[in-house]
Amino acid sequence: MRYLILLVPFLIAACGGGETRTLRRGETLRVIATTPALASMAMAIAGDDANVELFGPEGGSSHDFEPSVNDRRRLETAHVLLVNGLGLEGFDTAKVAKSARILHVNCSAGFPEDYLIRGDQTQDDHTGHDHGPGEHNPHVWLGTEGALHQAAAITEALAIADTAHAQGYRSRFEALKIRLEALCAEYKPKVAALKKRNFVSNHDAFPYFAREFGLKQVGVIQRTPGHNPTVEQRRAIERMLSNGHAHAIFMEPGYDDAASKIIAENSRLPLGVLDPFDVGKPSADGLENVLRANLETVLKTLGP
Repeated sequence: MRYLILLVPFLIAACGGGETRTLRRGETLRVIATTPALASMAMAIAGDDANVELFGPEGGSSHDFEPSVNDRRRLETAHVLLVNGLGLEGFDTAKVAKSARILHVNCSAGFPEDYLIRGDQTQDDHTGHDHGPGEHNPHVWLGTEGALHQAAAITEALAIADTAHAQGYRSRFEALKIRLEALCAEYKPKVAALKKRNFVSNHDAFPYFAREFGLKQVGVIQRTPGHNPTVEQRRAIERMLSNGHAHAIFMEPGYDDAASKIIAENSRLPLGVLDPFDVGKPSADGLENVLRANLETVLKTLGP
């Protein structure tokens, strides 16, 4: 994949300062990730060679998590902090990692500009997320290509921090790559066969997912995650729906879905649930399960 070769120079540079805490003899690598998706990919790559934890509560959103004093203390016994970047985290991740003297890995560094989707170009109208000009949508892990770019960054970070187990990390990454590419190959023709492919989502989480699988996200209900639309914004969405531009509305677990339900009822559109996996419990197969479930939901909701 063309994106993965860009990662190694970045990661070597990230490790070159010599100020991060190194792994001691007999010590197990400890990795902390800011999102369930990153933690899940790290678990799949780590196997039994490293311990992976989520930074923040399992039921909390990655968008508005702010580390407490206790959270920062947890970092002081870890070795690697995996972050999504692209403006997803609401705190200065590099500063927090530097203070804890651990390796800071921006898993979205190195994406080519033509892969990233600007937040102000995601939608066809003005019902989209409030991204500033030029700001990129951060939900890259919801496309398999974006997920594998991040997984490659995780792999090289773990291999650098724990050279004794580098080969194991890299072989498990290859296995993950095979599984994700197979999932993509399985579902692309199924989604391509759908006659209806346009949808509105609860918030602006799915442009990479939509692009990869030939869908079209034509609007969002919550411009800011967790905040219901104003009356004016709701009317704009309902006008767009009345013109037949969308074929379904997708809610999300972990967010207030009252507005989505009312809009779906008024528009008489089918309603489903897509999981952006920025809330939830990580596991070694967590991201794969979420992507497969999302694709099955798409087929069921938009299918005949």
